[in-house]
Amino acid sequence: MIYAAFAAWLFLALFVGAGIFRLWTALLPPRWVNIALLPGTVVSELAYIFGCLITGGEVRRAKLMDGGGGSKSRGKSKGDAGDGGPTSDASPGLKGLGLVLASLLAIAACGAGILLVHSLLGEPVMQRFDARLPQDVPAGWDAFWFHLSKQVSLLRQTSETYGDLSWLDWRVPLFVYLALCLSIQLAPVRRPMRPTLAAVVLIAALIPLIGTLSSRFRGLIDDVWPLLTYVWSSLLLVLAVTLVIRGIVGLVNILRGKS
Repeated sequence: MIYAAFAAWLFLALFVGAGIFRLWTALLPPRWVNIALLPGTVVSELAYIFGCLITGGEVRRAKLMDGGGGSKSRGKSKGDAGDGGPTSDASPGLKGLGLVLASLLAIAACGAGILLVHSLLGEPVMQRFDARLPQDVPAGWDAFWFHLSKQVSLLRQTSETYGDLSWLDWRVPLFVYLALCLSIQLAPVRRPMRPTLAAVVLIAALIPLIGTLSSRFRGLIDDVWPLLTYVWSSLLLVLAVTLVIRGIVGLVNILRGKS
């Protein structure tokens, strides 16, 4: 059951991160968002380009962001960043399979980046972060609402933990920033959504398969679970704050007579 839960939380984290990115690019010029998330953008985009190359595809242009890029840009071509995506024009070979592999590599690269940042910088943060996600998948309505109520508690615990962190320790702000950049960019934004979804489904299928073949994999999942909890809870908190800001901006625009 823990493997199914791990896959489910990872699935949710991927698409919450993508949702946050799209909300931010609706509020701010996409170029600003890409600059703010530059570490995650670099890792995700380079991994995607590498995936295109190893499948026999081609890269006609490699560029992380365009030179202008307001949030209200219109008439951009598919490779432009007017809606917040990288401007690289890379197409994998093998058609559909190549797109899935490129998306899979982008997800894996950001995941590996989170693990690396955690091992190098995460100790002062993770020592104070004691929340844990449920390790089971809800099997009924009662369990579903219990899991949903736990998310509210998780939001509170996460905000309290951030308030208790020693922000003067340089590792703390650096870990929080890098982990957030990589978490938001877990799903290759601006890339075709179906291959990304297929890559996530493939990951979800591989996790329990590897778990049945390797007895050590359960221990690895247990070790990574606190980090998965941190990634999910930080994304959840950022999403909640972003939605509040989006609502306030929308209300102000209505009061000012703007649509």
